Amino acid sequence: MKAQRLGGWMTRFKRCIDAQVGAAVSEKVIVEPERFDATTDYVQKAEWIRNAVERLEKEAGKPAAKKVMQACGMKCCGPTQHKRVKQFMKESKSVEELLARLNERGIGGGRLELKDRNTIVGGYDRCYCGRVKQTREPFPTDTYCQCSTGWYKSLFEAAFGRPVKVRLKQSIIQGADSCEFEIEFD
Repeated sequence: MKAQRLGGWMTRFKRCIDAQVGAAVSEKVIVEPERFDATTDYVQKAEWIRNAVERLEKEAGKPAAKKVMQACGMKCCGPTQHKRVKQFMKESKSVEELLARLNERGIGGGRLELKDRNTIVGGYDRCYCGRVKQTREPFPTDTYCQCSTGWYKSLFEAAFGRPVKVRLKQSIIQGADSCEFEIEFD
């Protein structure tokens, strides 16, 4: 890739690709980034991302592409969210109380609930990702939305201080009415 300054999201995307699957892959995936950075048309941004994710899946394979997107989401959920969720956890006497605090503030979609002893379910009634929410064509796979699984993973690992597993059940940009997730913890 030519030495050029990439915008904030694009820089994070490239760094995640480089870290997970290598710079040679990012050179094949990040094609004409100036088209993405220069436009204010979010339909065009969504189209650029859909095409980039398809290239990423082709070059790295779907499992690795999903890891890249999850890594992006983990970086998106940063120190401010970690600090807040740790404080909420400290102030809570139970997981249910933590979820109530998060829901009151609309964090994580505002409808988190404990499904059973070790599983939280949650989701979004609208797509929160400004880069893709105005897509005109559904995304063909759930790879891009692994970014949200990474966000939830980062948030709840900060809260609990231990690993969690997050599964995407359905996605708005794939045509569903809502995004739905399951978060498993021990």
